[in-house]
Amino acid sequence: MENKEQILSESIKSLELNNYEVGIVQNNKLIFIVDDKNYRVRMPIQSEQAFIDHKRNLAQLDYLNQEGCITRKQLITKLKDVGILDIEKIEARKEELTKELKQMWFALATKSSSEKNRIEEYKEKINKIQDELKNIAIEVGTQLAPSLESRLEKFIVEYTAFLCTDVQSEGKWVRVWETIEDFNKADSPLTERAAASITWLLLNKRS
Repeated sequence: MENKEQILSESIKSLELNNYEVGIVQNNKLIFIVDDKNYRVRMPIQSEQAFIDHKRNLAQLDYLNQEGCITRKQLITKLKDVGILDIEKIEARKEELTKELKQMWFALATKSSSEKNRIEEYKEKINKIQDELKNIAIEVGTQLAPSLESRLEKFIVEYTAFLCTDVQSEGKWVRVWETIEDFNKADSPLTERAAASITWLLLNKRS
């Protein structure tokens, strides 16, 4: 669960801005539009996944050799010791909120459509709980971003987005970026949307 939240935290703002319920999701592909152009991201095929894993392993060796490299477990302990963030308390709060959210959803589902005031009350409570859960995810993701695991998760999302983002041109789907350098230099709204879309696919695949 923690790994999935870390991936999501990197793209949560982009995910918020886009309604994926109206997107086209078919065969592990997600279509979206940027500047009136059709784009899609897809899950990598076996050979691409092997290449991503290889690049991830190289990135891990590189990060381990860098000064100040710290694991998530070490960072969690350090954050608690210096009084910045207590992950255990936050996780406990998240469990409470998740339980409360499920109760609110159940209560909402069992209300008659004629009980408009109570329905609006439940919807408001649900929105508040979701906002708090979102803020928790952002705070935890931000604080743990320097950790080795978080850096590797970000690397995987971005490298997968580079390999598996296509644009529709003359009725055909073609790769957007030839190299990872092209991806890194590209227009940020497009790369952010591609990364957010890949995040969405990864989360649904791992669910």
